[in-house]
Amino acid sequence: MLRSWVIYILALLGEAMFFLCYRMWFSWFVLIMTIAILPLAFVISFACSLFFQIESDAFRKVIKGDETQISFTSSGLEFFPFALYSVRILLTESMTGEVSMIQLFSQGDTTDSVIINTDHCGTYRFQSAKVRVYDMFGLFFIPKTFELAGEIVVMPVPCIPQAVPDLSGFQAKGLRRSNSSSSEIYDVRGYVPGDPVKKIHWKLSAKKNSLMIKEPQEETFGHSRLVLPFTRDRDKMDRTLGEVLFTSRYFLSHEVEHKIRVLPPVKKEIAFDIASKEDLDKAMIAILHIPIPEDLEDE
Repeated sequence: MLRSWVIYILALLGEAMFFLCYRMWFSWFVLIMTIAILPLAFVISFACSLFFQIESDAFRKVIKGDETQISFTSSGLEFFPFALYSVRILLTESMTGEVSMIQLFSQGDTTDSVIINTDHCGTYRFQSAKVRVYDMFGLFFIPKTFELAGEIVVMPVPCIPQAVPDLSGFQAKGLRRSNSSSSEIYDVRGYVPGDPVKKIHWKLSAKKNSLMIKEPQEETFGHSRLVLPFTRDRDKMDRTLGEVLFTSRYFLSHEVEHKIRVLPPVKKEIAFDIASKEDLDKAMIAILHIPIPEDLEDE
């Protein structure tokens, strides 16, 4: 904007000198046209601000290191295709609280993008945008605020930990109800109205002189637990997240239900039950939203 004003003032001074030197109708006409640019620019800027609208991406999930971007789509400037606008957004990283500014300068009804750095895992979010709508000359602007909500979740890259868990330590330790009718393991309980006849244990019912039901059981693994310590060392945190993700997938591939326990320095435990890939995906997204305390000391 400063550059536009400098150019305009220099042009105005040049036209004034031209008029004073020659005093011809053409020089007068050019001077009047140059002066008229100011009110015309203001009217264009004001008119554009009335109709201008902007939208952005709502959500995106990417892998650490992958190139990603936030896209902005403007509208309402079809009658002013040469009008200019700028967008400023504060991007906050949820885990560390780091704030950075992204800025976009564009023209007319377009879709433009801003590249986002994904060197570290975390959640990058914004909730509003400060917009300046300019005239085509860039002399005046009308400020506007748009409530835009969006976030980019940067997921960790799975990496093999130094010691892969030995699943022999997670053998079946108990029983749970089974949906399989061919299970060789079963429990016996009293008959409840509505139980299927085929589940009646006839021999035991004759001895007890009352109907007894066979309830199929299956072996279940004992709960294993993955511990995820927080640190403000981003490289170390990325590595730890990748190891937890790899180990959790390893457990799931062997049908081992488990918990992921997060260890920030708070009294209340934060733990996630993982029994499926969907559980793991939700847990990782939730973890990437948890703030890391500023006074956390790395071990």
